[in-house]
Amino acid sequence: MNNRLRKSIATFLTGSALAVGSGAASALTVTADLGTLGAAGLFRTDTVPQYAWDGWNGIVPNLGWVHNSKWYTFRVSTQSSVQITMTSSDADMKPAFTVWQTTGSFIGSNHLSHQYNQVSFGGDSAFLQPQPPTTDGTKAFMGYVNAGNNFTNGNGSAVGAGTANMSRRATGYAAFARTLPAGQYLLAVGGSCNNQTCGTPGAKNFKLNVQRLPLANSGISP
Repeated sequence: MNNRLRKSIATFLTGSALAVGSGAASALTVTADLGTLGAAGLFRTDTVPQYAWDGWNGIVPNLGWVHNSKWYTFRVSTQSSVQITMTSSDADMKPAFTVWQTTGSFIGSNHLSHQYNQVSFGGDSAFLQPQPPTTDGTKAFMGYVNAGNNFTNGNGSAVGAGTANMSRRATGYAAFARTLPAGQYLLAVGGSCNNQTCGTPGAKNFKLNVQRLPLANSGISP
């Protein structure tokens, strides 16, 4: 593949002149540390391209795209039953996210890749694990939820509605609930669009809530 084509592909995927293979360009960026979960919960309003979480673009086959996803960390100080909810008012946006537990700290610049496996600790997500000589990273896959279509990703993993008995999806809505041990957690957040019917890739709004269960007046819950 010549350099001009590589640059054209990178621009299409990321919306910028990303140089494929550049270590600096491929470092994961943690969008925000949401903090430590308390009684009031943690909340974030942001935007993400609808192709971010499944990476559909005719080139990268249905793997998460690191640079277009939003990445967040948060902490749980004591073992807690937690619900993470992602919603969007944009009709083209199908919320989806993945949860990993970290080793206790996660530094995005230590983890270099362009793609991740949405439903695994391995495959294209192996770069999230501790990488020598650093020790920070993820140590366990906790689960996922996908408000878009079911599909098979580029690692051959089946991607459905979400982790059984822990997730729920609806139009513009994705929620995941699980009892989490004390520690730090990493979220990969994006839009799921496994076909060509989701409109033009672009910034789609979403809201992200991390709250302890039970939720008062929660509406739809997993």
